[in-house]
Amino acid sequence: MQATVPYFTFDGEATEALDFYKKVFQAEITQMRYFHELEGFSGDKKQGERILHARLTKDEKDLFYFSDTLEGETDAGNRLALAVNFSSEADFVHAFVLLSKTGTIEIPIQNTFWDAKYAKVIDHYSIDWHLNLENESTTKV
Repeated sequence: MQATVPYFTFDGEATEALDFYKKVFQAEITQMRYFHELEGFSGDKKQGERILHARLTKDEKDLFYFSDTLEGETDAGNRLALAVNFSSEADFVHAFVLLSKTGTIEIPIQNTFWDAKYAKVIDHYSIDWHLNLENESTTKV
């Protein structure tokens, strides 16, 4: 297995979410396709402008995939929790600040018993983010 990439599905909010997470993780959008690009697409213009598939990358690695559903096809499911391990304190703090600006801080940045800095934020899309910055000595085996 090469990697597991979280895939977010939205009901018309994928473009907004993609832009938000692009800023949070200082990443870039490397692919974006719309429903109207599908051969034989027969929906209306509004549905055609929804995202079929988008890719957010950083350092040439896929971070997240995004898509919208067609209107009325979204069922609320279990919330998704994501743990993100950072290697840079600046990136860790940057993500925390942007996620918490419109989200809810569940656990503020703190030192942990596993020798890392940690924070938990629920963003305005109801996604749980577990942010972790391991001490350099913790990552050595």
